[in-house]
Amino acid sequence: MINKNIYYCFAFIALLATGCKETKPEKKVVQKPNILFLFTDDQRGGTIEAMNKYDVKTTNMDKLVQNGTSFTNSYILGATTAAVCSPSRAMLMTGRHYFNIEPNVYAQFAFPKEEKGKSNLLTFPEYFKANGYETFATGKQHNGAIWLERGFKQIKSAFLGGMTTHFGTKVKDYTPETGWSDAYQNKEKFSSEVFADAAVSFLDTYKKEEPFLMYVAFTAPHDPRTAPQEFHDMYPSENIVLPDNFMPEHPFEIADDKIRDEVLAPFPRTEAIVKKEISDYYAMITATDTQIGRILKALEASGQAENTIIVFAGDNGLALGQHGLLGKQNVYEHSVNIPLIFCGPNIPKNKKNNALAYLHDVFPTLCGLTGLEIPESVETKDLTPVIKGEKESVRNSMHYAYNSWPGDLLNKNRKHNPGGGHRAVRKDNYKLIVSAKHDVFTYSLFDLKKDPWELNNLVEDEAYNDIKKGLIAELEKLITETGDPARLDKKEFGLFDNLEAFNFKK
Repeated sequence: MINKNIYYCFAFIALLATGCKETKPEKKVVQKPNILFLFTDDQRGGTIEAMNKYDVKTTNMDKLVQNGTSFTNSYILGATTAAVCSPSRAMLMTGRHYFNIEPNVYAQFAFPKEEKGKSNLLTFPEYFKANGYETFATGKQHNGAIWLERGFKQIKSAFLGGMTTHFGTKVKDYTPETGWSDAYQNKEKFSSEVFADAAVSFLDTYKKEEPFLMYVAFTAPHDPRTAPQEFHDMYPSENIVLPDNFMPEHPFEIADDKIRDEVLAPFPRTEAIVKKEISDYYAMITATDTQIGRILKALEASGQAENTIIVFAGDNGLALGQHGLLGKQNVYEHSVNIPLIFCGPNIPKNKKNNALAYLHDVFPTLCGLTGLEIPESVETKDLTPVIKGEKESVRNSMHYAYNSWPGDLLNKNRKHNPGGGHRAVRKDNYKLIVSAKHDVFTYSLFDLKKDPWELNNLVEDEAYNDIKKGLIAELEKLITETGDPARLDKKEFGLFDNLEAFNFKK
């Protein structure tokens, strides 16, 4: 007969064994990826050496191209003010077309102080903060303080404005606990270094368990193009190669062709002046690339690089002599095409993707890449299926828009003749631009595959009549879908018919 104590002992052991088999191991919580958003100001698409279009040195941007997926057909939608940066950034922040964003956010110069920046629209930093992200910002913030205060827990060295000097940039800090600091400046440091210092400091000291979202917005290569001298020395102006579409003047009158950006150099443009402009522009890009390298090095040192999505983008392009223009107040490729790169976990490396993409696709794409639901307020597309190779594209056409700010026509002190605008559409390899200035409409049709510099206007060639008709119909459709107030059958698209109300849809 088995001793009762021995029996109970065996029974207890059996019970423990059974309990162990039925106990499920604790599920490991996988942290969402961090996000590092690197944003440049006025950097044209293709101005990365690895993109093989322009002769500019970008060692660290090249690494992003090699380590991620680059969109070669990435664009901004456009703007309704010469300060193209501001509508572009408002669209990025909200994932909405600028037609459906309050103009007091992206054209603050035209509104009284109490109205500047007022908006209840959801921004992506605000959304990610609400979903457990520690949010940090440094650099240029062009849509006012309200979105910043709602979206970021930490702000260091923020420049609140459109353009400024690059040595002695006035910046401010912010936390919800302390509010905004007084403005301060460092006259010895290049602006990109100031912003990189703030970003590196955040990475060096971040110890929290929550994932972070960093928004690093440089003010370069926007003019004044004054990089540290060592970078200017890299690009002797006499060695600069002019683009194929260099012109002394634009071939016909267009909207804002005498805006501030355009009078930075005299008319007609000379080869020597444009070469100097390009030389200084490249110096600014390379100087900023160096500071991006410091941030990427700090990310590696933090141990967070493997679990960080990096997005690199520009807010708009720049002409710099192409089509006889200097600025970005148009819808040619040089002014609407921008760099857009995604790197990080499960993102294919060294992939150049030709799917059509907008800058303001970033909001829904970050949601897709991190597993967050896309808010209903977002109007653009999630590029995640394209990045992962599940789809070839998320759209088959693009809409571009630019026109003078309507309020300019009320200002009698203007030094140039405002008014006019452009509407454009791209489908497959073809792009149609409709330019309106006073009573004149000008149509331009380009085959971008054969003519990437947009030099050969096919609009009068009868062989392309059906393509032209199809593109006009597509443009009309996109105008309706996006909430664009333009009407192609009205003088200057009807955008200046009701100046007192500015004719904007809020």
